[in-house]
Amino acid sequence: MPAGEPVKVDSLDVRNYYSRGSTTISGKLIRFRIGSSLKTIRH
Repeated sequence: MPAGEPVKVDSLDVRNYYSRGSTTISGKLIRFRIGSSLKTIRH
């Protein structure tokens, strides 16, 4: 892909990209919360 060319992105692609990112972030948050809650329960 030559540099300097405007990148054409479909709104669907953008939506898919953002939904993927948000799901991964939320998954990490959920895992972190579960881990921290387990730690508190163990102590």
